[in-house]
Amino acid sequence: MVVNILFAFFDPHNSYSPVEELFPGHLSRSVGLPCNLKQFFAGCNPNARFAIRFAFHDAGGYSSKTSAYGPATGGADGSLLLNDNENARGGNNPMQTFRGTLLQKLAQYNQSGPVGAADLVQFAGSVAIRSCGGGPVVKTVVGRGDDANACPENMLPAAFGAGADHGTLTQLFLDKGIGATDLAALMGAHTVSQSFAQQADGIPIGAPQDTTPTTWDNKYYQQFDSSTPAGVSHFESDANLARANITVGAEFARFARDTDAWTSAFTGAMARLSVLGIPTDVVGHFTDCTSLIQAL
Repeated sequence: MVVNILFAFFDPHNSYSPVEELFPGHLSRSVGLPCNLKQFFAGCNPNARFAIRFAFHDAGGYSSKTSAYGPATGGADGSLLLNDNENARGGNNPMQTFRGTLLQKLAQYNQSGPVGAADLVQFAGSVAIRSCGGGPVVKTVVGRGDDANACPENMLPAAFGAGADHGTLTQLFLDKGIGATDLAALMGAHTVSQSFAQQADGIPIGAPQDTTPTTWDNKYYQQFDSSTPAGVSHFESDANLARANITVGAEFARFARDTDAWTSAFTGAMARLSVLGIPTDVVGHFTDCTSLIQAL
């Protein structure tokens, strides 16, 4: 029964209208939600890029050094979508307009049944990744609790200047439970990145981080191994972590050679990031809806 209902969600031509609430208080009866998001992210467009970054930043508010609170201690709890102050922080520029659009979609989807903010943020990230050419399927679950309180400040990595050095960055991520391999793998999402907030650091508006910003491939890593192509810009943080004489940099080199190794590492790391800060026993009761991503 559940499988049939889930695929009714996916198929916009299916006339089935479920009355059961599959995921109480969370992603549930929104028929067509995955297809609606797929259309919204078509062609790995700017909305897709923002959705991927939004999922990272919402989960990234967690640190093991923070005293436990709420459903995720500042991690994957939807606070970036729900809290004005958190969203307005400089590290989240220029995602404010996208946040407004995602809030409208949250309200729209909730007309069909309860959809949680935290679940929508991570679900949208998974759909956005899949919407890019070659984008992999990330294990996607629902059941998170929402928290409208802003996560602690200074939880996100600096792209330039103070805090963009190797030591600070690796410690920041270790405090989130993210080691060298996962960090290197997650940074590969910059393969579809374009910069819109680093003009003060010399990066032109819209500059990509590799030569194929609508394709999910390992050129981001390969173009650290060679001279940077014209029109491509790299963040200082990425360059510091990509150095060959450090562990993260060694993983960069491995992923540059082996797309399958990167895909495997990324999908595992992203699935873990999507539940960052949520106790393991709670995650164990979440509902797996990866089949919806696979079907896109």
